[in-house]
Amino acid sequence: MEIRNTKYEIRIKRKIQIRNAQNILEQRNGFTLLEVILALTILAGALAVLGEVSRLALRNAAGARDLARAQLLAESKLAEIAAGITSSQAVENAAFDTSSESLDPAEPAWIYSISTQSTDEEGLISVRLTVTRDLPAGQHPVKFSLVRWLPDPNYTPPSQTTLISGGT
Repeated sequence: MEIRNTKYEIRIKRKIQIRNAQNILEQRNGFTLLEVILALTILAGALAVLGEVSRLALRNAAGARDLARAQLLAESKLAEIAAGITSSQAVENAAFDTSSESLDPAEPAWIYSISTQSTDEEGLISVRLTVTRDLPAGQHPVKFSLVRWLPDPNYTPPSQTTLISGGT
């Protein structure tokens, strides 16, 4: 009989403990001030990190946009040089024509420089075209260079008679 009583008592004690735990949980209706402050601190930190990430993303996107624009301008100007529309003579910091290049006049201007060098190949010159944004160096302007070998406009090939008579 005593064993039954102890088992019965253990069951009753467990039920009382469960009810007490439920009563404690029912009495707690909201968050404590510490929990609210901690949650707000975590939220503020997350917002600060996301703001910094978005700022960096915007800066990198603007840099990529400017680099792509510089590449297009360089290819366009080099095509003009290859077609003979623009001279391949050396030029320093010349501005692009905003009307022909569909540039926004409100934005800082794009400038280009042309330099030429002779090559090991007879009749060819190396034309280097550098495009950059006309900004102070402290703002780290985008700079893009493109090199292309073109026929030398000053080259005159040796005449056929010179080759034939020189060979005999």
